[in-house]
Amino acid sequence: MRTDQDHQYIETSCTLLFETIQLPVSYTRINDSQIHSFGIEAIESNPLFEHHSELVMLLKQQVQQPLHVPIIHTTNFGESFVIIPLLRNGDMEAIVLIGPSTVIPMNNEIINALLSEFGYGVTPVWISYLQQLPLYSTKRLNHIGILAFHLFNGIMLDLTDITEKYVQFEHQAESSNQAAIAISDRRELLEFRGVFEIEKQLLRSIRNGDKTAFYNMTLSVNHDGPGILSNYNQLRKIKNLGVYVTALATRAAIEGGLYPEVAYTVSDLHIERIEDLHEYNKVVSAIGAALIDFVDRVYESKRKHLSKSIATCQEYIFNHLYENIPLAVLSDLVGLHENYLSQLFKKETGVTITQFIQQEKVDEAKKLLELTSEPITAIATKLNFYDQNHLIKIFKRYTGLTPKKYRNKNKFDALSFSES
Repeated sequence: MRTDQDHQYIETSCTLLFETIQLPVSYTRINDSQIHSFGIEAIESNPLFEHHSELVMLLKQQVQQPLHVPIIHTTNFGESFVIIPLLRNGDMEAIVLIGPSTVIPMNNEIINALLSEFGYGVTPVWISYLQQLPLYSTKRLNHIGILAFHLFNGIMLDLTDITEKYVQFEHQAESSNQAAIAISDRRELLEFRGVFEIEKQLLRSIRNGDKTAFYNMTLSVNHDGPGILSNYNQLRKIKNLGVYVTALATRAAIEGGLYPEVAYTVSDLHIERIEDLHEYNKVVSAIGAALIDFVDRVYESKRKHLSKSIATCQEYIFNHLYENIPLAVLSDLVGLHENYLSQLFKKETGVTITQFIQQEKVDEAKKLLELTSEPITAIATKLNFYDQNHLIKIFKRYTGLTPKKYRNKNKFDALSFSES
């Protein structure tokens, strides 16, 4: 139970938030019907509700499971709300709702599409309400959520902490009589799950600057999706997917050696580009462009300190990983004596040629273990290990696990995600 002092702190913080971001702020405890609102007089009420508190109560009812991070919830009419859980001993005791705002400019064409999709007439009252919604990007709303969560709970979050949880709330909030939205939510869930299933492979290629592996991959995104006027909700969801994927790629690029200030600047530019687009297919293309940009930058970063000979050797190894790669082949490729090439490779990369090849083969084995059901003996043969025991020995040297344990662990992780 929160004390009077806690309540006073929350009210003061809500007032401060409203004065800072100029969006209505509402506060309500989970087991209480009373709603405390701040700044609601600054914005018109949704025409479906007599009072703003009724909309807040409806949104509160849609929070069907405890939240542990802030989320952005967008209604069928394009209203976006930041919902922040107030935690006590890890349990959600209350929520703060910030909004409404919108992430897309509400021109007449969009308003007509939104209202027509759900059977509402385009009246002056609706036009006035939707056009006066403040325009905020998804990125800015996420930052507001991070700030408010820290203010109320004393915990600082990362952007991926929020975007990763978004799909779970949205999927549960779907209404059974809204078939189009339910299908869209399921598609969104599959898109996010697809990202998780290939996350290790995708991010490894970015982290390693491995352009060959990256370009050989297929990210299962619907390239034939509708434009904004046919379905606002699908556009909103693919944009959120783009923000999430870009955040993951940024982290992988930094781990791959890209300077953080460069990675974050590039990330901001791509997210802003995604937010500015109003067509589904163009958003999909922008997501792809962001990923390509990151893998290219890491690729160049990793190779700018390498001589042409060593970079050529690495490229050959990447492209011939399923073959036997004797030192003599590399030596002939770059026209250097074997001993000198070995010394130069170790000097520039910090590892021997054998170690580099083994590490790349182990990384490839990880992908095969994660994404296929091929027997370990078959994987050993494909990657030109002497036999299964040789693969097990080398694999454990670099991962600390046997191939069998690695596969079982990743199957368990995937199962845990699908059940969460």
